[in-house]
Amino acid sequence: MNYPIVFYPKVVMQFCHQYPLPEATSSCATSSQLQETQQFEQPVVLLTPPQPPVVLPVKLLWLIWVFWLYGAIALPLLAISWGWLWWEMLLVVAAYSCLIAAAYSYVFGCRQKLLSRYKQQILEYNQQNILSHQDLSSNKQQKFSSFKVEKEGLQTGLKSAKFELDSRNRALKDLMSLRVSPNGTSQARQGVSEQRFLQYLQQYFEEVVQAAEFKIPSSQRSYSADFIVIHTASGLGIDVEIDEPYAGKSKKPTHCCDADSDMRRNQLFLEWNWIVVRFTEKQVVQAPLSCCKFLAIAIAFVTGDRSYLKQLETEPDLLSVKPWTTREARAMAKSNYRLTYLSGFGVGSACNRVSKF
Repeated sequence: MNYPIVFYPKVVMQFCHQYPLPEATSSCATSSQLQETQQFEQPVVLLTPPQPPVVLPVKLLWLIWVFWLYGAIALPLLAISWGWLWWEMLLVVAAYSCLIAAAYSYVFGCRQKLLSRYKQQILEYNQQNILSHQDLSSNKQQKFSSFKVEKEGLQTGLKSAKFELDSRNRALKDLMSLRVSPNGTSQARQGVSEQRFLQYLQQYFEEVVQAAEFKIPSSQRSYSADFIVIHTASGLGIDVEIDEPYAGKSKKPTHCCDADSDMRRNQLFLEWNWIVVRFTEKQVVQAPLSCCKFLAIAIAFVTGDRSYLKQLETEPDLLSVKPWTTREARAMAKSNYRLTYLSGFGVGSACNRVSKF
């Protein structure tokens, strides 16, 4: 799954399936609007995305070796107190070590199998999305090529579509009343690239909040959203994240596709009924208007509101970017990769961005 990445909550997909956009909205589209419709339908088909597996965090795997260390110390002491010979003591410790090593290998192997299976399910899910999108695009192309409407009928259809959209957005707003709201503003330091992107978001969208903080249930910690964009008419909310390959000061790899921290975070925001959109830092820096267009497409797909998209329809589509592994992130940190696109933003402050939790 390449950047930009978008996840839709299950309740939103069910709503779109139960309340499809009015036909008049589609039938009144121009050829250029048809092309845009195909673009914003591409990220989503009404399929349930695979759920991330529940796996043991890597840090807890080291508890197995801690347990081994205690055993490796305790067993010789017991053997000495029982008067065992040295070779007997050595055999017991060796057998114990083999047992611990086998346990570690089994637990680690199961964890890797679950993660690999989940990644394969994601790939299959994306392929099904693409096939479904192609079928929908083909059907709509045939429908538009043969559909002609007189001027008076077109105006009537537009009025009817607007009424249906207003009613639909009211129903969506009732549904979005269940959306979890932020409980404050994060104090995490924001980078220069984020401040610049905020100006673009505020220019094209009505309600934008930076560094909104969300309390994690049953935890003392919180998640900080880079930005939240809210569609006022429907209450639809988007969590907008900017992913960098490594932290500025520590050079620690972040947002790696072979780690599971982002999967857990995404799942929680989806359960809170937020759409999750992830851009790379480079995309936001080099193509901020295309990023805004992608957000406008996501809003139009769910709500039918094309007012944001009309302002950005002449902007090019955002080019996809392959996600990075931990190994690739370390290589990028070693070569100071972020400086290749952040040099014009004040290198010191831009690269010292504090990663949000």
